[in-house]
Amino acid sequence: MMKNFVIIPLLFIGIIGFSQDIHFSQFMNSSFLYNPGNTGLINGEHRILLNYRSQWGSIANPYTTYAFTYDTKAFKKETNKARMGIGLGAFKDVAGDTEFGTTSILLSSSAMLKLDEFHTLSVGLQGGIMQNSINSNMRWGNQYDGVGYDAAIPSGEETTFNSNPFVGDFNAGMVWNYGTSDATIMTNDLFSAQAGISVNHLSRQRIKITNYDESIYNRFTVHGKSFIGIKSTGYAVIPGFMWQKQGPSSEFVVGTYFRTKLKNESRYTGIFKESAVSFGLFYRYGDALIPKLGLEIFNFNLGVSYDVTTSALSGAGGLEVSLQYIVPVELRYGKGTSPKMY
Repeated sequence: MMKNFVIIPLLFIGIIGFSQDIHFSQFMNSSFLYNPGNTGLINGEHRILLNYRSQWGSIANPYTTYAFTYDTKAFKKETNKARMGIGLGAFKDVAGDTEFGTTSILLSSSAMLKLDEFHTLSVGLQGGIMQNSINSNMRWGNQYDGVGYDAAIPSGEETTFNSNPFVGDFNAGMVWNYGTSDATIMTNDLFSAQAGISVNHLSRQRIKITNYDESIYNRFTVHGKSFIGIKSTGYAVIPGFMWQKQGPSSEFVVGTYFRTKLKNESRYTGIFKESAVSFGLFYRYGDALIPKLGLEIFNFNLGVSYDVTTSALSGAGGLEVSLQYIVPVELRYGKGTSPKMY
């Protein structure tokens, strides 16, 4: 009986680990982790982004994810209709009591074609390495001596867990971007929109942690967002959505930010970006409400959110924090083709 209580949770966690990638509720602040076509689509010179997420801490050891991304434009001449974006991303995910871990390092590149003054089409590719691991020092049913757990009793499972080398991982995506700038600094009539599709794990590489191995499912993503400035006010609305499908698992997140401007951008150089605060409410269908708070100041964008679970896993919410820094481009006020996209 005790063995069943031990094995069943392990199987459950194993299924989750093999069938579903990492995900962030703040998908607008996840850079090119979900679409390499976003590489280099920046309202600035360089972009650095840190992400942290911790979930399910109330029912088990928390599922924790850390991520770092950096991207920039490779060609900068305004006369060029085509540009290249390059970037680097890395993340580490550790899941539950088994400490099922995923480590990934990715190089990303994109080709951005300026269709006209307002439209840009970007196609991106990612390639890198990924490794999975698991804690082999778990408790097993045959380590209970009838009174309690005794770690000195051999489990006989040591050879089950194999050291897994890094395997190749490849992703591809495409993003369409549209943007118009404010007529003046005070007008606040900027409008931008973005839509994209991507496919992850093109090679469907095999993961081998135990004596049983399995191929990773492809992950398909469709996403979109917009920035709608309310003319002659300091306010804007920023709606967005993301749908993902990976094997038997899927998620759909939709919601809106409401943004209020605190300070205008510097008039001539654009070096000092405007500051603003935003509040948002998003919903992951069938799972969670996600209130979000954002603060933009000194070219930093800080986002904090919390998943308020509405599913059967009541109380199993998740805290998420993102911090983005964009190095501004001088003399670019009103000239960007990708303005104010979160």
